[in-house]
Amino acid sequence: MSNSSSMSVKTLAWTVLVIQLCLIALISLAWWLLGSGMEAYSALVGGGIYWVPQLLYSWIGSARKADDLNVGLVLWDIYCAAGVKLLATLVLFVVTFKWLGVEHVAMFITYGLALMSQWIISLTLNNRY
Repeated sequence: MSNSSSMSVKTLAWTVLVIQLCLIALISLAWWLLGSGMEAYSALVGGGIYWVPQLLYSWIGSARKADDLNVGLVLWDIYCAAGVKLLATLVLFVVTFKWLGVEHVAMFITYGLALMSQWIISLTLNNRY
């Protein structure tokens, strides 16, 4: 059963990404104002570690045109998107720990807030729960 007041999956995904990007920028600004430039940089890195894989997931998961939709193809897209998201997250953490000098507290707090925002924003915008 479809609720006409709910957003489409594609619109919801891109709306969440834009809101998360703004949230990551605001959190980084708060770290800069209350802490230091290094903490703000670390917050941006932490937010990016979450946001870039989520962007890839949304892009891959919603790339198929509505004419091509069937259960098997949608499931394939979701599995591929989840795999790419996992690999991208791992690569970004490895790159961060190996080559980027970051403040770990600011990075992990921002990463965690971005992760939690996914659930909160999706539930708020979707109005299904």
